[in-house]
Amino acid sequence: MSKLARAITVALGTVVFSASAQAATFVVTANSNAFDAQLARKVEAAGGTITARLPQIGVAIVKSDYSDFGARASKIPGVRSAVQDLTVQFDVPESEVNVEADYANPPNSGDNDPFFDLQWGHAAIDAAGAWNQGYRGAGVKVAVLDTGVFCQHVDIAPNLLAADSTSFVPGESYCNTVASQNSHGTHTSGTILAADNGIGTIGVAPQAKLIAVKVLSAATGGGSFEGIIQGIVYAADKGADVINMSLGVRGGLQVNGKGANQVSELVNATKRAVQYARSQNALVVVSAGNDGRDLDHDSGTKICDSDGTCFVANLKAFPAELPGVLAVSALGPMAWAYDLNTNLDRLASYSNYGQSAISFGAPGGDFAYEGNENCTVKGVTIPCWAFDMVLSTTRSPGSYSWNAGTSMAAPHVSGVAALIIGKHGGEMAPAEVERILRASADDLGKPGNDSTFGNGRVNAARAVQY
Repeated sequence: MSKLARAITVALGTVVFSASAQAATFVVTANSNAFDAQLARKVEAAGGTITARLPQIGVAIVKSDYSDFGARASKIPGVRSAVQDLTVQFDVPESEVNVEADYANPPNSGDNDPFFDLQWGHAAIDAAGAWNQGYRGAGVKVAVLDTGVFCQHVDIAPNLLAADSTSFVPGESYCNTVASQNSHGTHTSGTILAADNGIGTIGVAPQAKLIAVKVLSAATGGGSFEGIIQGIVYAADKGADVINMSLGVRGGLQVNGKGANQVSELVNATKRAVQYARSQNALVVVSAGNDGRDLDHDSGTKICDSDGTCFVANLKAFPAELPGVLAVSALGPMAWAYDLNTNLDRLASYSNYGQSAISFGAPGGDFAYEGNENCTVKGVTIPCWAFDMVLSTTRSPGSYSWNAGTSMAAPHVSGVAALIIGKHGGEMAPAEVERILRASADDLGKPGNDSTFGNGRVNAARAVQY
């Protein structure tokens, strides 16, 4: 088994049109960013049943038994498009490197969370430097659109807003309760806001609150555009200050040939959701993707909305190249277990990069170290290469795992954004948060924006000084 298979390098994989003997699901987009009751009646008259109407962005989710419903609905005056939804399936690794909290034997960092000294990513961005200035994300809501969370985890439960959390995956609660279910959403959430409770790990913004929004199945890893679109709008309406989406399509979305129009319309509807979130003062942070691709030189496609605005999206990097999102590349050490002072800012072996796409770099971890021997760091013994990955929360009640991916990098940026917003009273325009992130980032690589780090590797301690 390869390290790539063993490590958590989460990215969405295959993309297929939903197909079953039952009604198919369509995403219907209006010409305008509105979807009134009159237009809804026309859509239903064409043979559809509206299951969700999002007048905030001019989109409706519709089920229909008619094979030609898309063609029928597309002819309705006021309708821009009616395309069948896509199901996305992300890669589920064969295993992960786990550890249980040892409540009696904390390391010697001075922090009383036993595994804090193993969170090298926090050292890379100087999270403790922000805490020492009195900023921990209080008053900030972070929505994590992912596979749900293990709600009873001791580091997650104190900051979980249960009344605001929800699931857009049929038949699944946002709370994961089965040990075999995917823990990706719990891991990303823990990096952002695991409570400072003296038990296991600690989040970058340990006093921020979590809105858990399940858009990917914890059982199968599958998800859909309808879930992601609804999840973004829902999070914005629930008052999220930051939306973290550690997801992306491995291998690419189809940009030419059969299905390309359906993909472009679904991406356009998602773009509307992101724009709406920003209008509600929610910053959207996403992972750059784990294909090791130069996004500057990938082929793209031009998408124009009904109002005449156009953008060129590299659909292979969805959602990393949507307008209005912050795409984060992954950085990580090599053989950190042997040298705790080694470089933490090398581009991870799998991370996408590209000056046109990357907004910031952040710790995502790596598994490129070739040895398979064990190492012991701070009383914990595991394979040496695993220490180069990111440690965070996993399955309930007090377990933790090392994972790697741009999925792990985005939460570090979301956490720093939460620290900034918390300092400034709990609500800020996304453009202002971005300005502070840029001004405070460590400018690594060539001066200014570059393909590896974008505007730089985020720095929490400096960010709260603005």
